[in-house]
Amino acid sequence: MALLTSSDDSVVKPKIELKSKPIIIGRHPECDVQIDDGSVSRHHAQIAQENGNFYVQDLNSRNGTFLNNSAVHQPTKLYDGSEIRICDVRFTFYTGDQIPQQVSPRNTIDAPSKITSSVIFDDDGGNSTVMSRLDVPSHYHTPGGKANADDKLQALIQIIHALSESVERDDILDNILECLFELFTAADRGFIILKSSDGSIQPVGMKTRRPRDEEQIRVSRTIVNQVMESKQSLISSDAAADSRFDMSQSIADFRIRSIMCAPLINSKDESIGVVQLDTLKTSIAFDEEDLEILVTVALQASLAIQKVDLFEDVKKSDEIQNDLELAHELQQRFLPQRNPDIKHYEFFSYYRPMQQVGGDYFDYVQLSPSRIAVIVADVVGHGIAAAMLMAKVSAESRFALASKATALEAVQRMNDSLCGMNLDRFVTLVIGLIDTEKNNVEIVNAGHMPPIIRKSESGDVSMVAIKESGLPLGIMEDAEYNVVTFELSPGDTVVMYTDGINESMDADGNQLTTATLLKEIQESQTKTAGAIGKVICDAVSRHAGNQNPIDDMCLVCVGRM
Repeated sequence: MALLTSSDDSVVKPKIELKSKPIIIGRHPECDVQIDDGSVSRHHAQIAQENGNFYVQDLNSRNGTFLNNSAVHQPTKLYDGSEIRICDVRFTFYTGDQIPQQVSPRNTIDAPSKITSSVIFDDDGGNSTVMSRLDVPSHYHTPGGKANADDKLQALIQIIHALSESVERDDILDNILECLFELFTAADRGFIILKSSDGSIQPVGMKTRRPRDEEQIRVSRTIVNQVMESKQSLISSDAAADSRFDMSQSIADFRIRSIMCAPLINSKDESIGVVQLDTLKTSIAFDEEDLEILVTVALQASLAIQKVDLFEDVKKSDEIQNDLELAHELQQRFLPQRNPDIKHYEFFSYYRPMQQVGGDYFDYVQLSPSRIAVIVADVVGHGIAAAMLMAKVSAESRFALASKATALEAVQRMNDSLCGMNLDRFVTLVIGLIDTEKNNVEIVNAGHMPPIIRKSESGDVSMVAIKESGLPLGIMEDAEYNVVTFELSPGDTVVMYTDGINESMDADGNQLTTATLLKEIQESQTKTAGAIGKVICDAVSRHAGNQNPIDDMCLVCVGRM
């Protein structure tokens, strides 16, 4: 048994079994092997069997028949592995045990993730002078190899429809190249190159008619760069003879005869890449009409790619937004879900991050039935990074208070732990350890806003633990801290807060200030922790108006009834 195979896309039947009856190869639909290529004669060649052997014969074709690169002038015997070339279409003759089980698929396109490894940018020696257009007479131009006006119009409509339906970049690239190959039947290779975020050019889509052309693609970097920079399309009807490409190894290596390259321009009139087609066929050459069509397709493709990129940005934004909402919910769960219920004491808390997640933090840690620690902290910065460190501070503070006998030792333990992490961030923190039997408070301040105490009997308002304030946590290992102890009389309230409270801004950029905060507390006629907390929140709200907060805000008030 003998077999004739081809991997060329223009061959209607890529594999045919040879028998005693002669087979005709040509462009006519009635041929046994039809080649859809205008450069092929209607009845171009035949293969016939004689005395058990097969012979190939040219049928007075216009462009000739070649066997192993030699012109066929008379019936010539075929041997296993012989290669028959008709114009640019190649066939392989097999017989006996060497018959392949299958023919390699045609019209394959690499996935974008595989493109980079198979494309090499040729720097052309740096001497190519690329012009916007060059009219070179077509060589052996045959009208039969080009689509007519109606076909091109239908193809353009198909391209526009296909691009408008796609929402994935890979689909867009596939559709662009697939439609171009249907529109330009002479094209042997097509590829799309886009500018990446770092300014480099990267191949993102490729298509070839012959699988053997996929092994390695060389692309002229000079052509790509100059088409992008000039925003002008380029055409050459005979690239191999074009003086602009004298130094281009990519042209020589693949015997490129005709080439078209059009820029991809986005809605901001910026070059984002190119789309290029080339052909190896000597009988077909691209012309200015082809280039105009390619430019039209490139304009639609540019908008489609931009649309997809915007869609991807929206998807990423939505994903980030969903993640932030989840982070917000989780962070809220880190904070106390209710105020402590301790006889003769009242607690008030308020928390508002500047963004969905914040770096401010407060907590209540019950150490014994009569001892409770109140923590207020502020991680430098805002957003995700600050919130992550806040989660670490939350866990570390609970562990330190549980493992150390005093608030002072706990703060020292926390500072050493954060210093050991070698972070470029620090944390301000204040701990108020309340003994509900002795009715006193121990304050340890690590670079935080000094707590405010309002005395019920006298109405005096003052700040405590100012001079005793130590360094923020995470700055210096073995830093020393101090403790301040004072008694809570009935009706007294302690206010602990972050700087988002006293530094809140109005529309003119003026801060609320600590002095104003003290005045609001002192002039208030209320004496409970909850009422004082509400007074402070109302003062911040009146001052800021409709302005968004410029910092995270956290407030905790503790009062003895």
